[in-house]
Amino acid sequence: MPLAYFDCIAGASGDMILGALVDAGVPLEYLQQTAAALQLPGLQLSAIKVKRRDISATSVTVSFPPEHKHRHLHHIAAIITAAELPGEVKQQALQVFQRLAVAEARVHDTTPEKIHFHEVGAVDAIADVVCAVAGLHSLHLDAIFVSQLPLGGGTVKCEHGIMPVPAPATVELLRGFPTQPGPIDFELVTPTGAAILTTLGKPYNHSPFQIQRVGYGAGTGDLAELPNVLRLILAEAFSPGQTDMVTLLETNIDDMNPEIYPFVIDRLLETGALDAFLTPILMKKGRPGMLLSVLAAQDKVDDMLAVIYGETTTLGVRVMPISRRKLRRWQEEKMTSLGPVKIKVAEWQDRKHMVPEYEECRRLALQQGLPLRRVYDIIAAEIKAFGTA
Repeated sequence: MPLAYFDCIAGASGDMILGALVDAGVPLEYLQQTAAALQLPGLQLSAIKVKRRDISATSVTVSFPPEHKHRHLHHIAAIITAAELPGEVKQQALQVFQRLAVAEARVHDTTPEKIHFHEVGAVDAIADVVCAVAGLHSLHLDAIFVSQLPLGGGTVKCEHGIMPVPAPATVELLRGFPTQPGPIDFELVTPTGAAILTTLGKPYNHSPFQIQRVGYGAGTGDLAELPNVLRLILAEAFSPGQTDMVTLLETNIDDMNPEIYPFVIDRLLETGALDAFLTPILMKKGRPGMLLSVLAAQDKVDDMLAVIYGETTTLGVRVMPISRRKLRRWQEEKMTSLGPVKIKVAEWQDRKHMVPEYEECRRLALQQGLPLRRVYDIIAAEIKAFGTA
């Protein structure tokens, strides 16, 4: 599984992302063709090798004739929509600007449609976003991860006047991503950089990966305190095992009608639980009870709590982040003597284990008028014959 990891050593900006992409092997000519497709007069991209605190990096410059116009979201959407670019590139670029507009609207207590972009509506920001999206799209990635982001500090001068660092819109965009103040008084994360990374990427989940290529994108100027670079690591997810973080919700119940438990499990799974199960337990004073356990993504915790509190008699739930190690798995369709069957495949140390899906075997048992156990035996034997078990 190919992935990208943005190591935000000195934050992130649009031009740093482009520099990192070029340094990691995305052809500059491809980004130049992408920029040309925007049909903005005079827009040009160039790249040079530079050093930041003795680290070799690529600096990408977006140049364009001076202009004095403020664009609204619909102006930018029209430019992107009219460009001859892949549909997914245009869709993701529009999502980046939509999130920017929502963040600005929240800061200024208005609507995204009424926001008029200043710096992020300029030609260079439009090129930064669209070319960054196109560059990442060309890598055919399955996942994009972002490290903890340094917020910087101090103030910066913009068209709104003197603003705190990070800019208010940047703070809005970074909601849900790990950050840390400092380490210097400087604008390390720009609104454009934050919008690109937080729209296309997600916080790094500490899963292992195998490094394939590395690129460094240079920020403007050298910093005395740290190398002003954004590191892009292109990698393969470590196989056969994969690691991710999920949330475990647990509660002990000893005073509920047991006929309700299956309904609760169904509701949890329908609401997005990764798994939900019951374990018989012996509680205080010797009372038999049930331990209800639910695995869910972090953003589903509130939904899970709503089902648990709404459907059970519990008065409290334990909520714990946990790490999972998973085998690489996927689904294949195999042709058998009983017809096509979907097979679950798991891989461990270059060995594959194949198991027929229960619902598929049930369907075939009913269609063929065979015992379910017989269907399992037939399919298992034929899978072994394929030589891939």
